[in-house]
Amino acid sequence: MNGTLAFVVLLPALCWVICSDLLYRRIHNLLVVMLLLVWCAVPLFALFGLGPWGGLPGEVLLNRTGAALFGAALVLAVGFMLFNLGQVGAGDVKLMTVLCLWSSGNQMAFLIVTALAGGILALAMPLLTPVEQACALIWQRATGRWPGLGIAIPTVLTSERPQGLPYGLAIATGAFYTLLFPIHS
Repeated sequence: MNGTLAFVVLLPALCWVICSDLLYRRIHNLLVVMLLLVWCAVPLFALFGLGPWGGLPGEVLLNRTGAALFGAALVLAVGFMLFNLGQVGAGDVKLMTVLCLWSSGNQMAFLIVTALAGGILALAMPLLTPVEQACALIWQRATGRWPGLGIAIPTVLTSERPQGLPYGLAIATGAFYTLLFPIHS
């Protein structure tokens, strides 16, 4: 989905995903649900001629919505199988599914760029760990100034340091790419 709405909604959300996955290895369900609800509003508003899809004829709107839902359902099914095998996190699967909805006409580009970014992330993991810890220390110092907020210590600094890749970075990279460089077909 191109346009101002995607930039206004996705850019802050993806920045939050990067920070939370890097520091806490967690992608919050509330963020995923919010992205899903905003996306669901787009075809609904389009029925009344509003929003970025407001000028689309009914058949085009139905095709675009159906294609987005079909691609997202496939990603969810494959992701669910990979989650059951212990290969990916549930938050990663949910985020990829919702972002497939947002990337509607660019789903394949989104998935390919995400996979490539994931491969680069895996190769760069030895370099990522010190960056991760430095960011976590900066975050901890900054949040230490406001102890009343009750912000948790980043898990990358605790003894329960999670293993594996913060794949939210790769997912956000794929979404940024398709948002900034959409493929028009």
